[in-house]
Amino acid sequence: MKIVWTTEAINNYYDTLDYWDMHNGSNTYSNKIIEAVELLVQELIEDPYFLARYDEKLNLYRKTILKGKFLIYYEIKEIENLIEIQYFRSNYQKPLTDN
Repeated sequence: MKIVWTTEAINNYYDTLDYWDMHNGSNTYSNKIIEAVELLVQELIEDPYFLARYDEKLNLYRKTILKGKFLIYYEIKEIENLIEIQYFRSNYQKPLTDN
């Protein structure tokens, strides 16, 4: 399956990396996030349903990385052989379903 990111998801991802770079004064933690996201993307390509939770309100699947600190919400488009990452969120943010 092919992975694509929405503009919102990629912007949130880069904003998160920038925040941790500035907050910590180094890119060490950001690199951990990048590695975890790259691993997750590989897992999604291999089996997007494995250990995924389905959010009925959003009609999206979600997975966590780095011990639940970050969430990735995605849609599986079987016909197009595509996984679209809709949101990249910190678990400290207000949940999407509360909006």
